[in-house]
Amino acid sequence: MRTLPIALGLSALVGVSFVLSLGIGSVPIVPRQILQAIGGQADPTVATILWELRLPRLLMALLVGSALGIVGCAFQGLLRNGLADPYIVGVSSGSAVGAALGVLLGWSAQGFGFGINLLAFVSGLGVLMLILALSRSNGSLRVGRFLLTGVALSASLWGIVTLLLVLAGEDLSRVIYWLLGGLLNADWQRLEWASLPIVVGVLLLFLQARSLNLYTAGEETALHLGVPVERMKWVVLVGGSLTISASVAVAGIIGFVGWLVPHLLRQWVGGDYRRLMPLSALGGALLLLWADTLARTLARPVELPVGVITALVGTPLFIWAMRQRKELEAT
Repeated sequence: MRTLPIALGLSALVGVSFVLSLGIGSVPIVPRQILQAIGGQADPTVATILWELRLPRLLMALLVGSALGIVGCAFQGLLRNGLADPYIVGVSSGSAVGAALGVLLGWSAQGFGFGINLLAFVSGLGVLMLILALSRSNGSLRVGRFLLTGVALSASLWGIVTLLLVLAGEDLSRVIYWLLGGLLNADWQRLEWASLPIVVGVLLLFLQARSLNLYTAGEETALHLGVPVERMKWVVLVGGSLTISASVAVAGIIGFVGWLVPHLLRQWVGGDYRRLMPLSALGGALLLLWADTLARTLARPVELPVGVITALVGTPLFIWAMRQRKELEAT
């Protein structure tokens, strides 16, 4: 059984990476200083950097990375497509409109920076409610219609985002950075605020792991085996969208993590979602942790958007996965 060694290996890598990332930055911090900060004996400057800047940022990377991994895993199971992405439902586009609008209203300059996160979250959930309403037919939620509606609305919303970018003026760079994803604004308040909806959404998805296992055999088969398919669809889509909306609201749109991690892990441990989901959480946390570390150190003193790093890693792997799929279909 390869699951346990992989789980232990990923857990160890996450722990070691977390400690290493705490020390990496414009002000290098050695493990001894970290221990002193924990004991309250560190230099005030070092303590401030650790407690107020790096620690909440790294915890946010772990939270959002694990959320993206789990949602991507669940959506791939629901859609029975190993290339599905967490942003496929269109909620991220709704959050993008809310965030861009908040920046355009000058909330950051007026001290309402946290309000931008809240507006992004609310607008993302608003789009979810609209898509759900348009996707129902005779009391049943049609997954195919849900996706098509999400894609159509997403295209329209990105048109609105483009218009807001044109109107952004001097705030253009701020909006673009947010659209490309980043953890520059991570702090304890945003971490605490995002934790509740993400944890609730993730728990809802975990509860559907067994149902997703049976659902992979087909909807009719799952029904015969006692799976409440309609309820499962609602729980996965709502739980996943709640998680994504909160993640996008605090970290922007970070691509490839939610697709790449569960897709690769499925090749190693199989498609049992009771194992694949927690492993995807660990893998997503590890990937985003290092992507953020590279984003804030590679071009120092300039900070790169995290989405740029994940795109550079994910694009060639996506092309590779597509070629693998074509080869399998041809055989």
